[in-house]
Amino acid sequence: MKKLIPLFILLYSISLWCQEESSQLISKNSFSFRDGYLISTPYHSIYDTTGWLWILGENKLSNEYILGEQEIIIQRFDGAQFFTLQLPDTSNKKIREGHFFKHKANGLYLKLYYQAAGAELFYINTQTLEIKAVKEYNDLNEKFLISKAYAAGDLTHIVLTSNDKFYSASLDELTVRFIDSIPFERSVAKPLLADAITMDDFTLIKLQTEKEGVFLNKAGKFTKEISESDFKASNGINFFPQVIHTPFKVNDDFYTYVDNNKNAFKFNSNIKKFVEEPNTNDFLSKKKAMEFTPDFNYAFSTEVYSDYTAIELYGLKKFKKELLHSIEVKNFSKITYNDFGKDLVVLHGNTLESYSFIKSKIKTYLKGKSVRSIKKLKENKYIVATDTEGFYKIDVKENTEERIKILSDTNELNINYSRDIFDGKDNNLIIADSDSLYTLDSNYKVIQDQTIKIQGEEIIKLKDTLFTANTGGGIYKYSIKENSYSKILNTDAIQVKEFTTDGAKLYATSSQGIFEYENGTFETYEFENVETDHLLSINYLEDYGILVSTKFGEIYTFDTATKKLNLFYEDELNASIVGMVADNTGTLWLNTYAGIVSLEPSSKQIIRYTNKDGVYELKGNRFSTYKDEQDGSIFMGNFRGLSYFKPDGLVEKDLRIQPQFTSISFFNSENDRWKINTSPDFLNNTSEIVLPSEYRRFSATISVLGQTNPQDIKYRFRLLNSESDLQWFTTFSGRELLFANLAAGTYILQVEAYNISKQKLGERIALKIISEEVFYKTWWFALLLFLSVSLTILYLFYQYKIKQDLFAKNEIALNDAKTKHTMMLEIHHRIKNNLQIVSGLLGLQMAKSTNKELKTKLQDSQSRIESIAGIHNLLYNTSNQDFISIKENIENSVAYYQKLFPKNVKYHLDIDTSLLSIKQATPFSLLLNELINNSNKHAFPDTENPEIFIHFKKRDKKYVFEYFDNGSFKKQANQKESMGMKIIEMMNKQLKGDLKIENTTNFKLTLLFSTNE
Repeated sequence: MKKLIPLFILLYSISLWCQEESSQLISKNSFSFRDGYLISTPYHSIYDTTGWLWILGENKLSNEYILGEQEIIIQRFDGAQFFTLQLPDTSNKKIREGHFFKHKANGLYLKLYYQAAGAELFYINTQTLEIKAVKEYNDLNEKFLISKAYAAGDLTHIVLTSNDKFYSASLDELTVRFIDSIPFERSVAKPLLADAITMDDFTLIKLQTEKEGVFLNKAGKFTKEISESDFKASNGINFFPQVIHTPFKVNDDFYTYVDNNKNAFKFNSNIKKFVEEPNTNDFLSKKKAMEFTPDFNYAFSTEVYSDYTAIELYGLKKFKKELLHSIEVKNFSKITYNDFGKDLVVLHGNTLESYSFIKSKIKTYLKGKSVRSIKKLKENKYIVATDTEGFYKIDVKENTEERIKILSDTNELNINYSRDIFDGKDNNLIIADSDSLYTLDSNYKVIQDQTIKIQGEEIIKLKDTLFTANTGGGIYKYSIKENSYSKILNTDAIQVKEFTTDGAKLYATSSQGIFEYENGTFETYEFENVETDHLLSINYLEDYGILVSTKFGEIYTFDTATKKLNLFYEDELNASIVGMVADNTGTLWLNTYAGIVSLEPSSKQIIRYTNKDGVYELKGNRFSTYKDEQDGSIFMGNFRGLSYFKPDGLVEKDLRIQPQFTSISFFNSENDRWKINTSPDFLNNTSEIVLPSEYRRFSATISVLGQTNPQDIKYRFRLLNSESDLQWFTTFSGRELLFANLAAGTYILQVEAYNISKQKLGERIALKIISEEVFYKTWWFALLLFLSVSLTILYLFYQYKIKQDLFAKNEIALNDAKTKHTMMLEIHHRIKNNLQIVSGLLGLQMAKSTNKELKTKLQDSQSRIESIAGIHNLLYNTSNQDFISIKENIENSVAYYQKLFPKNVKYHLDIDTSLLSIKQATPFSLLLNELINNSNKHAFPDTENPEIFIHFKKRDKKYVFEYFDNGSFKKQANQKESMGMKIIEMMNKQLKGDLKIENTTNFKLTLLFSTNE
């Protein structure tokens, strides 16, 4: 719960906006799923030593609607972008919780707790992003029940417990080294460890519920067991504490609160004992968790209630405390910080809120009051006039505000709308309102005989004369020396907006143009380039001359010789400029309607300071810009307060923060995939990448780690090569720099970072990119192509000659081949015709014969002849005279028997595309003929739906032929072998096959024969 404490800084800083010498500004940025934050339920978060935030939790993208099935992931956050890491293999163990703790400079430890039981430890190299199991820890004997890690200087130590001992060990990446052990007074069933209490050279470890505890030194050695004698109350009674709160330091001594005791206990480091300190009961005697800032100037206490956590902030000074604020926050949020009191991260659900706390160097006084004029009284003290709430004295050193009562005799005067404050004689002050001019003594009492009635609101002092002006027209002068007041003739039409002087002449902006006065004479000047109605403020500055501003954000220099206005500056927001002053370096500071602007004349660098920088009210007020000539501090009034700052204090002098690449993505040719490289080890050691010709695209992200508010950082970048010098482009935190379709060549990506004040952060970073040329555009490919074409032409010419020589021989050979082919076709044709003639004669014989047995035998002979004729018919109709398609041959045979036998037999064919030689095709065709003929004649007398199955496949180096039907088979005793079976066996011998016949109830034949003849 102590990690909730920094959340208080956020709310507390708002209430102390004007109560601290340097105001604390707050910047908040929220991140969710759409910003790349993928964790739905955070377990723990921690910053590593380089400024990366590591977050452990459940992945929102994995089974978010199934309880207990979420994937656990790690995300790294640079303040603007998230990068995801997968957890190492946990052998399908379900993770219920986990947390990080630090190790040295470049490492973190991750401890995972499993749902079933037990826990495992992993070491994370934060430079390479490798995660490895700490096997020596994970394989520890089961007697080690509980462990707690703590830091001892630069070392990581752990304390472990068994049922009867404390054990001390050190962790060094993957190594666990046991240092010491010490037994309990008595065995403990569940030896749960409390958090370590570290005080400089000593660490105190105790059990949560038992009277067992020990001291360890920095080396991890047990130096002493804790006993009742180590804690002594003010009444002299010794006791063993149940709870020891976080220690704090006062005057180099450590103190802590224990249990319910009201007073603090002082730690004596020599004898390692705690003794109750009297009269400290008003300090932090709370039964709550406490946390302290490193300087022990502030303390935070927390107490958890049913649905909220109460947080209190105390200011500490020795043993005096002041309750500064008390707030309530929601429970169940995970909180962490990098620099205590400067930043804060709150994790709740799928939302990450990042807060930055920046001490403003612009102080605001008189909040809520409209400020008009300022005058220095003495060192650190100033008198300030407001519009309607009188005069105030402020002390910028003591940070105080005090209202001044201006008395006339015993009555308080309400003097408002004073446009300026002047020094009078004898350390008196001269102030005015729209009706009277008052002279005040050192006690702010009106000197009656030096009070006169005046006409006008605008006022200025030139030597010993005060000039006043009525906005309705008319300019008057008052001689302090002569105590006389008179009107300057012929000025009734001049409506003055603001006065200034160079010490000799009087100048003013007016509705009639620029007014110029000297020794009783005056002129007004109008201009072609500026409308006189737009003129606003005017001021004489030694380095610039007469500067004139407008209500549209322009500044002109008034040339006193040519009487012309020359444009000097244009505000990018066109905001009205109501005040101008130069600091000791010559930088111009502008009070505008859109914040405070600094303009550096030589570099033309413009910086605008707004609410983010501590400017309480952006809308400036006229007549309220003032510079202290002694210390250079500047005041700028507005409608709701007075801004005070020292110009050199606004400029950061130590900008050692360095921008860096946080990811570089490009196509990796070795792995043949697009890869996003995010490990610091890769990024820090990579100055050059190579883009393959087929994928000339890359991207990069940049961050300034350690900056309190990364969202305020702006970056400018450009991609240079030898042929171009591109201009700079601007981008912001979290934006990816993406370059695609790069032409071949060598490029340099340059990036610079700037803060909100437009100051450069660190040094420029650069990345060299080599974009490879497409292979067919390279010189070596052109040479290779030329050689290939030349060799090809020579080869073709050589082949042409050879072909010409062979052409004659080929013609003869082709003619011979055609003749042989024609003869073979004619032979096959004649054999087929002769077989058909024989088949026809057998058919005539069957038609004339009345002997059924003879007819049957003639029909069998006819079918055998038709099978052979079918083979020759296939050979005749194909271009290949040596092989026939077995599929086509079988289909032709089936078609023949479907016509021959009227019985409706269904054939099931499963035949591949094998080709058989004529030597194999003829016996196979005769064998198939006998099988089909036999099935049609004898297998189906009692079968309603007769079916024949024919399968032919090539398997390895064998042909596999299967034939079976669904008919009935009855073999009678002493039955002689039929002619068909004899033919089948004869054909099998010709095929040199392996024949198997199964004929139990139906007929099945399997034939295997070689694919080689």
